[in-house]
Amino acid sequence: MDIKKLNVSVVVLAQDHNPSILHPSFLSSQKIVPEEWELADPPLCTPPLSMVKYKNGIVFTVETNKLQVLQAPPPEQLAASEVPKLVASYIEKLPHVRYTAVGINIAVGMPHPSPEQFLIDKFLSFKDPQLKSTALRFVFSIDSGVLNLACNPGTIEEAGQGGGAVKLSGIIVNGNYHSELPGDNPLEEAKQVIATFPQRCDHFERTVIRKILE
Repeated sequence: MDIKKLNVSVVVLAQDHNPSILHPSFLSSQKIVPEEWELADPPLCTPPLSMVKYKNGIVFTVETNKLQVLQAPPPEQLAASEVPKLVASYIEKLPHVRYTAVGINIAVGMPHPSPEQFLIDKFLSFKDPQLKSTALRFVFSIDSGVLNLACNPGTIEEAGQGGGAVKLSGIIVNGNYHSELPGDNPLEEAKQVIATFPQRCDHFERTVIRKILE
């Protein structure tokens, strides 16, 4: 299997995130990111939405109800990503925010000349020559949460030999490991869930990729 690791992210939901806080100077002065990191684009800093993108593929986004740190592409060993450390460091600087849930997200793709037919053949016992495509969603019970899994035909981009992007048809698998934070200490609960990032990556690679894409 030629599996392309597309991105990983950690999302922390909250009742009262403050997007206007997110700025490169805040991230570096609070030692959330190293000072030498270079911006990929000018930062977007507004009351409803702020975004900071770095050349190394790390993107911070804050909305009023959501913090997300994404890495695209991620390292080949997904568990080696810096994303969970960055998220934990960010929320530690804002301990009074009411955090409500954490999502650990992984997206991979497998190039395939006929992704629609691949999904039909693998998952549907019902066969009809007029059925041309399908999109699949699964929900699995896991420890301390649920895994929401989506499998769809899509387009995968990879670097071409000339430096440009090459688009390939294939199957896109998005996994969302979602955990609520129901207790009295949401900051510590959020950090505990974020710390499961390596285990979630291992579960995704061992179980999800092999069962869905092989």
